[in-house]
Amino acid sequence: MISTCTSELLPEELMDLDRIGRTVLDEFIEYFSRANALELAQKLHYPHVRIAGDKIQIWQTPEEYARDSGHEALKDSVQWGYSAWGLRHLIQASADKLHYAVEFSRFTKEHKRIVTYESFYIITRHGDHWGIQSRSSYAGVASNNTAY
Repeated sequence: MISTCTSELLPEELMDLDRIGRTVLDEFIEYFSRANALELAQKLHYPHVRIAGDKIQIWQTPEEYARDSGHEALKDSVQWGYSAWGLRHLIQASADKLHYAVEFSRFTKEHKRIVTYESFYIITRHGDHWGIQSRSSYAGVASNNTAY
């Protein structure tokens, strides 16, 4: 039986949860970089919350999230081509929730780093499915009513 807080987890349990969390994060950044909003929206849990800059955004459904994706605004504003993780550090874990301190960078299509941000991600398990429930970032919002 998996314990309910990090200090009670066995090392193997913690490693398994970290592997699950990293897989969720890797899938998120992969789909994010593909700029397919509906595909990406399916990797999240709802309601999905994003705190960025001075804005708190909440989406109730994958369709709402996909509608607000804003990939074009991001591409236009900074010539964004893709994003990649720099750091993913599991800081708290339980059987159904993971807290990660992360760092990601945005790059141009030519692989030039545009910017790097630190963020905090909460990954939750609903039934047998793990997904990102909430994100808090210093990245700000690319433009009004966008998810980035």
